[in-house]
Amino acid sequence: MVTCVFLKVLYYFRSIKFIYTLYLINLMKMQYKFLRIFFLALFLIQATLSFGQDNKLEQNENGLNSNEPTELDSLYVRALNSRLDLLLASGWNYVELHYYVKRITKLNVSDRFKFLTEEELIDLSIKKRKTINIIHLNHKVIAKDTIDINFVNGSVTAKRGLFFQRGIRFQKAEFLVDCGGTKGYQPDIRFVLDRKENKWDLVTNRFVSTNE
Repeated sequence: MVTCVFLKVLYYFRSIKFIYTLYLINLMKMQYKFLRIFFLALFLIQATLSFGQDNKLEQNENGLNSNEPTELDSLYVRALNSRLDLLLASGWNYVELHYYVKRITKLNVSDRFKFLTEEELIDLSIKKRKTINIIHLNHKVIAKDTIDINFVNGSVTAKRGLFFQRGIRFQKAEFLVDCGGTKGYQPDIRFVLDRKENKWDLVTNRFVSTNE
């Protein structure tokens, strides 16, 4: 009789232990699931914040956040019109067309510059049967009050024919870009904002000596 009671009690405690073990396992699963959801939410929040910061950084680098587009456009125009070496040279100065350059084509830019797309430059090279020298125009925001406008020399050589390169092609074009030397970054033209006068001063022009 005592043995039977003892076995029942033992079975009872074992059942409780088993149930408690199952409870702990389920609790751990719930905690693991909660932690997964928590860390996933944390990751999504961090990714969203990082994306916003990257967007702001990209806008700052492009001059869209720290400078009004119209101000940036005017600096591009001034930079082009300050290239007296190009304005006084014979022949056209071909500028490759991209987003920023496209915005200034209808502004007061010297008629010594022609703005052409990549396709138009290729067609021009084929038509003239020679290499076309190109100006790649870009800018770099150094600070909210300092912007560089840089001229990168390049060229395109194109010709028609039958070419077997990555399939059959009927024209071939080779674009080359000047590496810019080994002296490190040096701005071509630099503008600095005079906050008192609220105007941009041209302080550096490596092509022409100027006190503007």
